Amino acid sequence: MPLLGPARRREQILTLVSTRGSAKLADLAVELGAAAVTIRRDVEALAQQGRVTRRYGVVLPASRAREAAAPGTVVAIASSLSGYMQEILRGAQQAVTEAGGRYVLDVAPNARAAHRSLERAAATAGVTGLLFAPKWQSMDEVNDDLGLVLAPRVPMVLLERFAPRGSLLAAHDAVRSDHASGVHQALSHLRAHGHQRVLLFSRDDSPTARTLRACFAEAQRSLGMPVLSGPLLSCDGADQHHRAHAPDPIEAVRRCGATALLVHSDTDALALLPQFEAAGVSVPRDLSVVSWDDVVAGLGEVPLTTVAPPKQEVGAAAVELLRWRCANPAAPARRLEVATHLVERSSVRAIDDRAPH
Repeated sequence: MPLLGPARRREQILTLVSTRGSAKLADLAVELGAAAVTIRRDVEALAQQGRVTRRYGVVLPASRAREAAAPGTVVAIASSLSGYMQEILRGAQQAVTEAGGRYVLDVAPNARAAHRSLERAAATAGVTGLLFAPKWQSMDEVNDDLGLVLAPRVPMVLLERFAPRGSLLAAHDAVRSDHASGVHQALSHLRAHGHQRVLLFSRDDSPTARTLRACFAEAQRSLGMPVLSGPLLSCDGADQHHRAHAPDPIEAVRRCGATALLVHSDTDALALLPQFEAAGVSVPRDLSVVSWDDVVAGLGEVPLTTVAPPKQEVGAAAVELLRWRCANPAAPARRLEVATHLVERSSVRAIDDRAPH
């Protein structure tokens, strides 16, 4: 696409936003062939003129923004306040506040407490929507929540979780990061640096970890890479026997001839690095590492290249989905995924493709 002048580019933005009802800033930058900062300035100029409204990376026509009612009170119920989840909740809070609504956070550490919080919030006057972020450390906890039945008087969106298809919770809308695409991004980045033999190190105590493990082999096959199975990292809640017999990550790397790792999460990756250094395996000289989450990935002695899920964007998208649901109560449930991106730092080193792996 030829470069457009500011006036023409802004008219194009208005046309696209008006036609679609909304548009993401990132999508506009790609479609118009302009830098993200340029599009952001154009949108800000149009917003100052009252021609569009900008909300958390999304542009709305001014008419739609005026018609959209404030979301009332939105109650977010979370089973964990990890740094990762805090960013998601912060995105939701900002989106509710910017729309003129009231945001309430309720922490429910287990399924029983979450069910009580959900029922209490649904019965509270003024509450127009619920955000539910269960932890689901095990499949037993997933099954506990599958029996949850809410009266249809208040819409609910699952945060960073997709319920199993066919379950009662799957009848509700949901927003999460596109973890499968993130695995492809990580493996493609490593392959571009000459790495073919890549192991996944993760736990299985979160929906994200289980999703990564489920799609890792498929991603390797699609990229023409050998399918390698990495060890399951010991979980904090594992019993003593499990921890004592957890596979040795260093032995797994040597056995498979791996030259790179994808590690979920940042904290686990940072904990592994000293173990490798103590065994004479240096990162990234001898072993490249890509972590997942981008919460603390840049804080270690070796800043980690990482897959960064769009945490705040997921929270904001969930609020927008709640508002859409209020206007479209009979529409089928929506499952939305928001793309991840790769943050390059210092933990990946190119290797010679001719060298044995």
